[in-house]
Amino acid sequence: MRLQRATAARQGRRGWLRRLEPVFYIAPAFLVLAAILAYPLGYSFWLSFHEWTLRGFRQGVPWVGLDNYVGLFSNVEFVSSLRVTFTFMAGALTLEFLFGMALALLLDHDLKGRGLMRSLILLPMMCTNVVIGLTWRLLFNYNFGLVNYYLVRLGLAPVEWLSKPAMALPSVIIVDVWNTTSFVALLLLAGLQALPEEPFEAARIDGASWWQVFRYLTLPLLRPTILVALLWRIIDTFRIFDVVYLLTAGGPARASETVSIYVYRYGFQTFNLGFASAASYMMILIMLIMAVVLARLIGRSEA
Repeated sequence: MRLQRATAARQGRRGWLRRLEPVFYIAPAFLVLAAILAYPLGYSFWLSFHEWTLRGFRQGVPWVGLDNYVGLFSNVEFVSSLRVTFTFMAGALTLEFLFGMALALLLDHDLKGRGLMRSLILLPMMCTNVVIGLTWRLLFNYNFGLVNYYLVRLGLAPVEWLSKPAMALPSVIIVDVWNTTSFVALLLLAGLQALPEEPFEAARIDGASWWQVFRYLTLPLLRPTILVALLWRIIDTFRIFDVVYLLTAGGPARASETVSIYVYRYGFQTFNLGFASAASYMMILIMLIMAVVLARLIGRSEA
């Protein structure tokens, strides 16, 4: 009896160790992530409640409470950067969705060379943002860029794409649409190919037009995929930095200064790290709110 109890106890300990075995494999990765992410995030959050400037940090970093956060919305430049960011987001998402849906519907048909077309669509996604920014900066050059060269050849006047405040943000939107429309198209194409065929066949038999099929069948059934694509692109466009920095650096006259460029300018040019940290956490909060709203919409559409 005692031998059986001892054997059962040993087996229980072995089973407990086996259940904990995955933890020992995953723990090093979590420790590395904690060292890389947790400390910087925690320190920047601490900084957002303090005043840290390059001139005064040696004399101390005084506690200012919520003053940095309150000061954001009385700062005209921060409000302007929010307006620019939401304008950029609305313009880019609208064009990317329209072009992406058109491409997805086109590729959903049995066309010759469909595989080649899919490969060509993927080309912009294969380029890094640094290469994209530098290339389009050359293309948009007022004197030597290919865009203005062909405009002149067509009898049109050259455009100050990156140096004119009214054109800077539309130019950035054009580059983002060129870069990420293919991603939206592929997501929507995957959703289209996963839709059931029976409702569409029944609609065609009943004599529904292509617009009625698209409006009353395709769009409602594709809603979860559309929301996922919008969620991904909203987060990506709201935090965009590298392409904007390489094209315009937020100029001219801050006409294309997004929130991420604003945070960079305050953090690494004026070295007001407390204010920049507060702006970055406000940016994270806005993204979280938008993500939660879209995630709930996705859950309702799948229910």
